[in-house]
Amino acid sequence: MGLAVAVRIASELTGRLQLSVFPCLLERLIHSRHESSAELPSLSRLIRMDPALCFMTMRLDRTMSLNAQAADDLGVDAVVRRIGMAGIDAITTQAIADQALNGIHHRQGLALGWLWRHCLTTALMAQGIALELDFRPVEEAYTAGLLHDIGKLALFARTPAACAPMLTDPDQASQLLNAEERVAESDHGRIGAQLIRRYTGAWFASDAAMYHTAASAEVINALPLVQIVWAANRLASDPHPSSEACQTVSELLNLDPRQLNHLLHTAQEHALAAADELGVVADMPEIDQATGTHTVPLSQEIRTSTVLSSVYGELLTATDPSAIMRVLRQSLSVFMGIDDLILFDHDPRSNLLIGRFPADNVFPIPIDRLHIPLTASDCLPVVCHVSGEAMNSFSPGRQGKLTIIDRQLMAYMHKDGIVCMPVRSGTGHGTAVLLLGIDASDRAWVEQQTTLLKSIVAAVAGALERERQRCDQKNSQAADRVASIESKTRKIVHEINNPLSIIKNYLKVLTLRTDEKLSEKDELRIIDEEINRVTGLIKALTSPSDKIPINLETVDVNATITDILSIFHESLPQKASIRLSPDLDAHIPVIPSDRNRLKQALINLLKNAMEAMPDGGTIHVSTRMLRSSPGHAGNQDEAGHIKISVCDDGPGIDERIKNDLFKPNVTSKTGHDGLGLSIVHEAVTRLKGSLVCESAPGRGTCFHIELPAADSGSKNGTALDSAT
Repeated sequence: MGLAVAVRIASELTGRLQLSVFPCLLERLIHSRHESSAELPSLSRLIRMDPALCFMTMRLDRTMSLNAQAADDLGVDAVVRRIGMAGIDAITTQAIADQALNGIHHRQGLALGWLWRHCLTTALMAQGIALELDFRPVEEAYTAGLLHDIGKLALFARTPAACAPMLTDPDQASQLLNAEERVAESDHGRIGAQLIRRYTGAWFASDAAMYHTAASAEVINALPLVQIVWAANRLASDPHPSSEACQTVSELLNLDPRQLNHLLHTAQEHALAAADELGVVADMPEIDQATGTHTVPLSQEIRTSTVLSSVYGELLTATDPSAIMRVLRQSLSVFMGIDDLILFDHDPRSNLLIGRFPADNVFPIPIDRLHIPLTASDCLPVVCHVSGEAMNSFSPGRQGKLTIIDRQLMAYMHKDGIVCMPVRSGTGHGTAVLLLGIDASDRAWVEQQTTLLKSIVAAVAGALERERQRCDQKNSQAADRVASIESKTRKIVHEINNPLSIIKNYLKVLTLRTDEKLSEKDELRIIDEEINRVTGLIKALTSPSDKIPINLETVDVNATITDILSIFHESLPQKASIRLSPDLDAHIPVIPSDRNRLKQALINLLKNAMEAMPDGGTIHVSTRMLRSSPGHAGNQDEAGHIKISVCDDGPGIDERIKNDLFKPNVTSKTGHDGLGLSIVHEAVTRLKGSLVCESAPGRGTCFHIELPAADSGSKNGTALDSAT
């Protein structure tokens, strides 16, 4: 009866598939992994000897989506490289935990010796045949041969006591095949094919597993890989295959029987060499029934401890929430076979539970569209969030009471039911909810593992809380640094203002002593205004950028431009090849604006234009009055706009940075910080104007500033800028 139940359960393909690893090989893998010289190639060599380890490796690779083409690459070495040492640790721990959980003792595990050697011989034989037939990729033939009997391992994991005697040798194994047909109306080939297809996506390998026991007349019309694995299995099943079997395979593959005998002999020798390397003993002594040697299974507590030690080890290396969620998903997939999960975060501002992705999860709809209001008080995620207790849709009290939200979540996850686990912070506040999609056939097993499930979730919740505290501490330290910098800045500003005040006082004295010569007084006025502008810029260092006031005053745009050009003209003797060409419209009116911000924008544009023409050229500066402005569409201001243009004869702006021109640190000039144009853009925006750039390669660049001719803001002399 035990075997019958095992076959039926295995045929249902439950989500937490467990496979038995050959003990001798598992021990060697563990030993090799912990050697100081352990490297992936040597560990991969061991993994590719065992069908269960190979299957678990491929499944983990696909689950974690480490490579978009994982399902198309069946090379075990490539898969091992993708999952890395952390992945090997995960499958090793899974193998130990599964065999402990299922009570698979060392003596029973050794009963797998014949099946293990048969799978390895079949893989080597399939590889040899593939080479003879020039079948590509050869590694696919090897992997398909290794996995062809994975269905038998699934049965063994269910009831090892019943299956072990039947797997000891090929004669007794036939009883297992008969039981499969009688009880499940299936066979281990079909079971294995469904497992391979579901967990690895290796369709051709799954077909090879499906038909490896088919009749020879059927295989004639199969694809090459099915024929190769069928032939390899047929010959490897017997140390000395009959002449009839050799002839059948020879005719199927069109290979000389002598070639086949040579390939089989070589494969058997390599398999025996692997057994010798692992120290496999042919006949094990009987178990001492009095002492129970090798028959006492590990307790659930030990298994939980083993699994959690692996989870904790992974969490120690996770340095951000995304990495922590990756550990959660990997742990639930490897140790519990749960691949469908969603994390719901509580957003206190909207009072919603919002769906988030655990790392690399695949979901048919945008997960961030799952917003569950806490007012939906009867749905399972909300009940779990409020109560802090685990909830599931399978419990008798919930049958018939599931809300539409619950049913929607089950449909989205393509599962028969859901389990909700609270993810509490260390303070007990801000409970998130972990939603797991579960098939009905998995329900009983998941309930048995409630302690382990809660322990894994608690470990992840603790890691998330520690990460939150670390971020809070980091933010606090950053705030302290900012406060310290602001304090030092205030002191520097205070000290700079003192010499500036002295300079301004001397300027007043010089102005009084200067003759009535207009040019000299005008130059002193410009110096005084620039000192005032410097004072304003320094003062702005201690004010938040969005709170710096706009000092509205009556501004003569043409006069301001003339002053600036005068300053630049004095610096041109060293750059005699650069010419300033003003074209100012005498009819533009004075406007209410912030003179210092306008000067800041224009000076930066002129400086950029000069730097764009190191070999000389002309800078054209013009002003025009516009009654309607495309840059201010929809503005019904009858006063119109003033357009200020600064154009150069330089090489133009690189098309690659044109769209990001006004962002900080964007520049095409070597040795420049790329802040000038972002400062111009910010200044013009705060003046409620617009900034447009026109540039063509080899034809120069023009920047156009458009400002409203009348104030549309506050009537006060000083107004806080409302621009964002």
